Amino acid sequence: MRLWDAIGLAALNLRKSPGKTLLTVLGLGVGIGAILTVMTLGAAGEEQVEVEIARLGVDKVWITAGTEGTLTPEDAPAVALASGAPACAAAYTAAPVSMGGDRATAQVSGYDGSAEAVHGLTAKEGRLFLPEEYAAGAAVALVDEALEKKLGGSVVGGYLDVGMRRFRVVGVVSAAVPQALTQTSGTVVLPLRALMDTLPVQVSEITVSVPQGQLAEDVSRRALEALAGRGTFQALTLQEEIEAARSVVRIFVMVLACVAAVCMLTGVIGVMNILLVSVRERRREIGLLKAVGGTSGQVGVLFLLEAGGYSLLGCVLGALLGAVMIAAFGAWIGLDARLSPGTALAVMAAALGTGLAFGVLPAIRAARLMPVEALRDGG
Repeated sequence: MRLWDAIGLAALNLRKSPGKTLLTVLGLGVGIGAILTVMTLGAAGEEQVEVEIARLGVDKVWITAGTEGTLTPEDAPAVALASGAPACAAAYTAAPVSMGGDRATAQVSGYDGSAEAVHGLTAKEGRLFLPEEYAAGAAVALVDEALEKKLGGSVVGGYLDVGMRRFRVVGVVSAAVPQALTQTSGTVVLPLRALMDTLPVQVSEITVSVPQGQLAEDVSRRALEALAGRGTFQALTLQEEIEAARSVVRIFVMVLACVAAVCMLTGVIGVMNILLVSVRERRREIGLLKAVGGTSGQVGVLFLLEAGGYSLLGCVLGALLGAVMIAAFGAWIGLDARLSPGTALAVMAAALGTGLAFGVLPAIRAARLMPVEALRDGG
């Protein structure tokens, strides 16, 4: 019996009982689809966590003063020089602000000229501060989107009263502007010197942006060395918290992947069970094949081909189910997830190999049947 004849006969056997074939393939397909869904949504979830972690400051070091230290605007350039990284001095306070008849309690933040490089401020409307405005402590202001809405909208070009001073609003910044105080209606950003001239505040912190390829611990150590001898200072990073968050996500995805793998394994065991039953039901057919010259090896290959056929159909169905589940669950969760061809091919190859491996036992059992016994028992 040639290989093509064996393939045709295996395909014929799969078509003879479409209901049994469909149920067998469905169990395997659901398992494969579950694995694809977990892996794809897990990868998308990890990417989303990385985005949120970056937004919280994975690449930042915060320098604050202890009980015996005081930060000044001049410390930021010294820290930047010593650490080899951009550093921005900042001050925060809460204060009532007003524009026309609209009033609100806002976080008033003051930054030096490194604000764009360190905090990534971007203007949604209008513009950001000019270098000379930072240096001179000019009476200009930025507001975030939340405060703009609170003040009635269209604030660019208007005048905002902060304390006893009036500031011209030159731009609206993204909602991602750092928010140190939560019990406020939004944020006003001023040049640091303008804030210190308007309200009784001191520099609250110096934020250092960690360059790519460097460790936050090394940057924080060099930054503290620049302030040595002037009092006590602390450097805060989120590295431990970030690693803990990543570890939790990885464990969660691995647990789900293990559950999905069990589902696929159950489907593969179903294929083996169907083939073992098939060996018993087709003893007469096996005996006839051997009686007309078929070898034990050819009979074994026939059953391996059937196992491969079940597995291949299960892979195709699993890929379709996986794509549907990824689209549905991704939209429900709020993740932009797409099935990767590489992931699909890897999972399908693993499932096909596992299906063939579990088809070995039925193939061996069929190959070992003696023609006389098979014909007698099958008759």
